[in-house]
Amino acid sequence: MGRSGWPLFTTCLPASRGKSARNDMQTKELTEISILNAKAKVDILRQPASENLRKLKKRKALVEQKKRLSAWILFLALLGILLMVIHTELLRFANCKWLQYLYLMRCTISISTIILLILIIAFHIKEIQLFMTDNSLVHWRIAVNFRKSAWIFLEILVCAIHPIPIEQPCEAKKVPDLEKLVFLSQVDIFLSILMFLRVYLVPRTVLLHSKVLVDASYRSIGALNKIKFQYQFIIKILMNTCPGRVLLTLTISLWIVSSWVLSVCERDAEYTADLSSSMWLIPITFLTIGYGDLVPQTVCGKMVCLFTGVMGVGCTALIVAVAAQKLEFTKAEKHVHNFMMDIRYMKQIKCAATNVLGEAWLLHKHTKQGDMSKIRLHQRELLGAIHIFRRKRIKHKNLKDQVNAMVDISKMQMIMTDLDCNFTSSHQDLEKRIDQLDKKLDDIRHLILTTRESPKLAH
Repeated sequence: MGRSGWPLFTTCLPASRGKSARNDMQTKELTEISILNAKAKVDILRQPASENLRKLKKRKALVEQKKRLSAWILFLALLGILLMVIHTELLRFANCKWLQYLYLMRCTISISTIILLILIIAFHIKEIQLFMTDNSLVHWRIAVNFRKSAWIFLEILVCAIHPIPIEQPCEAKKVPDLEKLVFLSQVDIFLSILMFLRVYLVPRTVLLHSKVLVDASYRSIGALNKIKFQYQFIIKILMNTCPGRVLLTLTISLWIVSSWVLSVCERDAEYTADLSSSMWLIPITFLTIGYGDLVPQTVCGKMVCLFTGVMGVGCTALIVAVAAQKLEFTKAEKHVHNFMMDIRYMKQIKCAATNVLGEAWLLHKHTKQGDMSKIRLHQRELLGAIHIFRRKRIKHKNLKDQVNAMVDISKMQMIMTDLDCNFTSSHQDLEKRIDQLDKKLDDIRHLILTTRESPKLAH
């Protein structure tokens, strides 16, 4: 390399052409570099912007499709549960004339389940496409791992559970019109109860249709704070905004479902097979009262009551927590309460101190007079007044020691800030006064020096 930064072979050019050739090479390289830079800038400015806009539109369309699919999935899941409940209840009272209609109803449950499974697969396909769009992936196998596949398979397996459409046999009786259908077998009862597992689709639909997921500001602030918008976060939001309605809905739904499941499990029992008896037994178990007038007889009924008791303990704990939160003072209420209690305790302390001084003066007065009965009376009154004064002081001290609340912390912070400002201002005033004293001392020293030198000047 030469001094000017060009390669050494440029020095071998003729002298007359060296300067012009160097300029030609420089301009040619600069024009090529500028053209390349211009093309790169155009590509950066145009292509990624359109690509990002296309991804944004695709993502928005996928989110809307997921929302619609989740709504239809929830509708079909609840429709299958409703048809199953109606079919089971009709078996209690229907006769053999209704056999075709009941069989048609079971076929309808199977058809709705098949459509439900197809929609679930389509929902997960849209979810994988959305994940690929967000992460700019090319192949779908990168977005699907073993855990994701296992969860999809488990969800399909849970939603596929339903009673198999088989014709119900009739009981043989002498009168054909009074022949009744045989109730569900143990396998059909088990499959019918497991259909309630489809309720897990409710939190997903609530999450996709909630304002939290739609609100851009909510999501941006959550992304900055590394918050994942999942079922737990939405449930916490609902429990903090409307805890009473959430707990009431959960409790009533649990009572109704558990009562119906218990009546189905106890179909052969004498007392608990009736729905009204089950609806009495479930709340008693839920509230952990347990009168013992009704007892489940089957293993299925015992499991239902055990599950109801566990859920009752959890819901009771949540109700206590919500009630304690509602009864807690707000910041302003706590500030007002502490302020008024402080004033009340100070008045009581002053009254108690006044009583102590009054009894001490009366004791001193009667001591001088020598009246022993009065002396003993006022000694007892003085001791009682001292104890009252000490108790009031202790209560006031305990009130002052409650500095754990935010109101007290902010109050102490304001007090410390005022003290700091007062200390700073007094320190500045003190510095000014010290400077003034220094000036006055300098003036005095200067006057002393002038007075000492004046006689010498006079000589």
